[in-house]
Amino acid sequence: MALGPKAPERRRRLIVDAALDVLRERGFAGARMADIAARAGTSPALVAYHFGTLSAVLAEAVTVAEDKFYADFDHLLSGTSTALGKLWSCIDLAASGGPAIGDWVLWMEVWAQALRDPQVRTTREQLDRRWRRTLRGVIEQGLTEGSFSCPDPEHASFRLAALMDGLAVQLALRDPDLTTERMIALWREAAILELSISPESVSELG
Repeated sequence: MALGPKAPERRRRLIVDAALDVLRERGFAGARMADIAARAGTSPALVAYHFGTLSAVLAEAVTVAEDKFYADFDHLLSGTSTALGKLWSCIDLAASGGPAIGDWVLWMEVWAQALRDPQVRTTREQLDRRWRRTLRGVIEQGLTEGSFSCPDPEHASFRLAALMDGLAVQLALRDPDLTTERMIALWREAAILELSISPESVSELG
């Protein structure tokens, strides 16, 4: 459907949504301004008017996808108040294959393009830091509750985020030795060791 004379913000969002579809289908290397414009029902010139460059529209598309992830994440956390429950929700959602963090094929595209494109590199850094801050916030809540113990929450959040990335790459590549369930179990085992979580706390959560 053509964009027509819609409000500028509505046009931008339609272009971003189209860019995300193209990015998932073709990757950064295969994405073109003309493809995004055709998917959005507009012209390449209008895409360039709103975003300037192809990297800019793709970077914003990835950011929008992550915002959707955090909306889902906040909704998921509304049903739990404990730090351990929130920590388990982090890996459950991340391994689910949903938007942004859980959309690991998309993330692999971002990582590869960040090696070459300064704008995508900056976006990648911002998104990774946002996720590590989220994990750190959950860890600090657990320290306050007394359910977690670790000398450095920042280092712990970095290690757990890095482990999640590594497992997710294998999952996205459909490694036959790694299922979604095993990814969750391995990450939880690492978190238990990293944060000195007691077996009793794990058992109580179920």
